[in-house]
Amino acid sequence: MYHVCNRGSRKGELFEGCEDYDAFERLMEDARQKTGMRVLAYHLMRNHFHFLLWPRESDDLQNYMQWLTSTHAKRWHRHRNSAGTGAVYQSRYTAIAVRDERQLLTVWRYVERNALAAGLVKRAEDWRWSSAPRPSGPPSGFTVDPCPFKLPDNWLDFLNE
Repeated sequence: MYHVCNRGSRKGELFEGCEDYDAFERLMEDARQKTGMRVLAYHLMRNHFHFLLWPRESDDLQNYMQWLTSTHAKRWHRHRNSAGTGAVYQSRYTAIAVRDERQLLTVWRYVERNALAAGLVKRAEDWRWSSAPRPSGPPSGFTVDPCPFKLPDNWLDFLNE
């Protein structure tokens, strides 16, 4: 499993509003269908994103991220009429291998509480564009893949500590 992240060029915005976030979630699904990547957790922020990815094959990670970010960049430029004006992403994505179950839970929590840590919401599950579980309110527009083990029963409490 890998903690994968990327940010906008010069910390610029990747997502301006709900439509941009929703469109990116649809791209995430398209990329998953094309590559077979398992997405366990995610969090989209205005100028960056985090994923917890679980590849099936050795080239799944590269294929998923290459298709997702290149397709997103093309559509981002087309939507803004800005083709040829520079990079959308600051660089190639960063992927850090998760070594063990303890690190996995730490990374998972970090990913799902990103907006909370940034002070954008009062509770982790209030950020719409993430995989943090929502006991009420609108569901996320992207359904994550099943976890290979059961998260703790008090996961939401753990996220919000």
